[in-house]
Amino acid sequence: MKLVHKQIEKDGKGSVALVAQEDEDMWHVYNLIQNGDLVRALTFRNVKTTGPTGSVRSEKVKVMVTIQVESVDFDTKSSEIRISGKNREENKFIKLGAYHTIELALHRKFTIDKTRWD
Repeated sequence: MKLVHKQIEKDGKGSVALVAQEDEDMWHVYNLIQNGDLVRALTFRNVKTTGPTGSVRSEKVKVMVTIQVESVDFDTKSSEIRISGKNREENKFIKLGAYHTIELALHRKFTIDKTRWD
């Protein structure tokens, strides 16, 4: 596991940015993340646009999303973690409070923000 950034206050609140490098790292991340934590990562979103002729086009767009964790699932076969929850930072593709799912995978940076690290 690679620690990219760490900022934890004396009261225990703070965030860490990580990159999981092995399958076992993903298991440890799965055990770190709890309901109520904020997780920030790059994800893909299908965006539909209407052209001048009325035709609808769909394309995948990379979006940085911060969600408040409501559920966490770990897929042992693919070593991916699926985190679902509400968006906490509005952007032009996802409204504030909209539900979204982030998939954390090996070699991709993500940030975990907790109110209390122990």
